[in-house]
Amino acid sequence: MIIFNNGKYKSLLVAEQGELDSIRKTVESDKDFYPTYHLAPPTGLLNDPNGLIFDGEKYHLFYQWFPFDAIHGMKHWKHFITHDFQTYQAADNLIPCELFESHGCYSGGALKIGDKLAMFYTGNTRRESDNQRVPYQNLAIFDLNGKLLNKRPLIEMPPEGYTEHVRDPKPYLTKEGKIRFICGAQRENLTGTAIIFEMDHLDDTPRLIGELSVSAFNNHNVFMWECPDLLKLGDKDIFVWSPQGKNRETHQFQNNYHATYAIGQLNGNTLEAAHIAELDQGFDFYAPQTFGGLENKTNTIMFGWIGLPDLTYPTDKFKWHSALTMPREVHIENNRLYQRPIAKIYENMTALSARTLQEKTTIEFLDRAYLKFDAENQPFNLSFFTNEEGETLTLSYENGLICLDRSQSAQTELMKKFGEQRYCEIDDLRTVEIFFDRSIVEIFFNNGEKAMTSRFFITNRENIIVTNRTLNIELGFPKAITYV
Repeated sequence: MIIFNNGKYKSLLVAEQGELDSIRKTVESDKDFYPTYHLAPPTGLLNDPNGLIFDGEKYHLFYQWFPFDAIHGMKHWKHFITHDFQTYQAADNLIPCELFESHGCYSGGALKIGDKLAMFYTGNTRRESDNQRVPYQNLAIFDLNGKLLNKRPLIEMPPEGYTEHVRDPKPYLTKEGKIRFICGAQRENLTGTAIIFEMDHLDDTPRLIGELSVSAFNNHNVFMWECPDLLKLGDKDIFVWSPQGKNRETHQFQNNYHATYAIGQLNGNTLEAAHIAELDQGFDFYAPQTFGGLENKTNTIMFGWIGLPDLTYPTDKFKWHSALTMPREVHIENNRLYQRPIAKIYENMTALSARTLQEKTTIEFLDRAYLKFDAENQPFNLSFFTNEEGETLTLSYENGLICLDRSQSAQTELMKKFGEQRYCEIDDLRTVEIFFDRSIVEIFFNNGEKAMTSRFFITNRENIIVTNRTLNIELGFPKAITYV
């Protein structure tokens, strides 16, 4: 074991006595923004969900974590086990302590093999001579109780024809029982793709099978595919990934980077895509991953990162950054992916009531509330919250176009750089569901046809809604998660 401590490449193993407790006090000084029912880091920065696996009885989930500050430093895997997505039990983390992960344990996925959990991940290393990145694809073995047993490198260096940007292995089993994993990659001509490796068993050496081709996807200007996830859902093949460099558009692909999906049929290494779209059209959604180990007959479960690469947030000064979405049930409808929070979120809802919104309405604890209404495909304009500075968050709909506007709320310069409105086209808007959690909003339209996930920052806020039309709403409060 090696204990790394080189600037921001600082391992959890070198934390001084009381250091994380001191950072935690800074996090707890944030009285406006830290969420109650979303997974957020106890300290430091959270990003991609990793290693999502159902072991037959319970769910294991990890997320990328730098414990010491709200920056992208040495990446660890923070590990939790849950039966119900309500209570989260801490388990062994994946902590960089070997040369094949000297600069961090980067993203990856998981398989259940027998009575073991196999975590595939990228070890980031740097060559001393020129500080060049050298990626390893690694394997960590956990038992079903969440204890780390061992880890080893699988692949050193990228394959010929690809740059050092090969990462984020997500494994799956073939019909023949072989183990495959798909990695995001960059070709030497600096275009993005994904490549597939195969193993006969966990002790095998991976073999490169080839690239995944996604028909009908416009790869123009795309320089990297991140966080690939190839899965079967019912009789359809689904590919979820995060292409970097895709041209931004007026009403879609509006962020600096995007999370996309393709749905169709996989023939060899070619996905014949019947439909390609964004997964979420809010300000802050990236690097989603679905759980391995589920039957996936009619639906699956997905987490996403409520954040984006290269962004800063007002909460960084409190030494915490980003969160995960609620667990989402994903199913296919009309040859599209629909997504809503899992049923447990609704079952645990408290204080359910009916309210009528007219002009200006005060709702106690609005900033951790759930609201649902029928838009009846009619225009509306809703402003949520206010404070002495007049800050607010606005959601509106007219002529088939939804607009989420956070221009009248606190933002960093990097947040402003990519625009202050997000749009979503829906021809016939009916059901609108809004989940507020302090500085997070997740919005679902038409029972999951479209979604918009975002951060917003309004200090010392009043919990009011201003509406330009009368709306009858359902009101409830999602149950706060607990950590053990």
